[in-house]
Order: sequence, then structure tokens, then C-alpha cells
Amino acid sequence: MGQLEALAETHYAHTSLEACEAIDKLTYSAESGHGLYAEDLAQLAVTQFVCGWWQQVMDMINGEGLDGAEAIMRTRRLAEQHLLTGSPVLYADLFAQAMAQARRQAAQQLLATTQSLADVLAGPASLTGRVSTTSPRPDARATFVPNPGGRDSEQQL
Repeated sequence: MGQLEALAETHYAHTSLEACEAIDKLTYSAESGHGLYAEDLAQLAVTQFVCGWWQQVMDMINGEGLDGAEAIMRTRRLAEQHLLTGSPVLYADLFAQAMAQARRQAAQQLLATTQSLADVLAGPASLTGRVSTTSPRPDARATFVPNPGGRDSEQQL
């Protein structure tokens, strides 16, 4: 097992443990009559979704035979795609909204955790100082330009 595979396994084990601890906390609160709090439920949901992202990495490594770098980068692309095209939320359903937010937070957490690895694997920074994790288009050069609204947009040079 290589270093990146061990890193992925460590992250998966850590998030699994965090999810178990969050479940235990909720179970104890419910059984002892202390009540359930939104913060505890939100923490559990985000932790379980983060664990799910790392589970995907481990499935790619163990099931598909990918190396750690490829599995992590593929999962990063899936997380990025989820943030960009996440499923629509019915605004009348507060629980669905909360779960969608937890999924987004989990995807953001995975991306933040693996950002330095992605920077190293992507190579030299683009002209703006950002590392592009997308493939260049054959017909034009592209770079990421920070958008004041918080999202990055691709612009032609």
C-alpha cells in the first residue's frame, strides 16, 4: 500500500470514527431525555457525507484497483461536480434543504482536505496563481479568474 492509499484509509477511518461518535452522542441525548439539537444533527449529517466521499475513494482503490492519487482526484472531481450541479431542492421541505446543505458542506470539506494534494498533482500554477484542476480545452487557453461573488469562472485569455 502506497502513501496516498494509506492517507485515504486514515481519512476514511477518522471520518468513520467521527460519525460513530456523533451517532453515540445523539443516542445518549435521546435515551437520557436531554433532547436533540439541530447542531448535533447537522454535525452527524455532514460527518456521514464526508465519510461517504472517503468511502468512494476507498472503493476506487480497493474495488477498481486505482492508485491513491487517481482515486482522490476522481472523487475531488465528483465533489466539484456535486457543488456545481447538485440536485434541486424543494423549498417547502426543510429536511431536504438541510440534507442538501450537509452534502454541500461535506463536498467542500473534502475539497479543502485534499487541496494541497491536488495542487501538487496539478503541476505549475496558472497565470493567475491558481492551480487549474480541469483539463485545458483544445481550442483555447483557459484560466480561472476569481469572481467577487464567490464562484470561480472560466475566462478566455
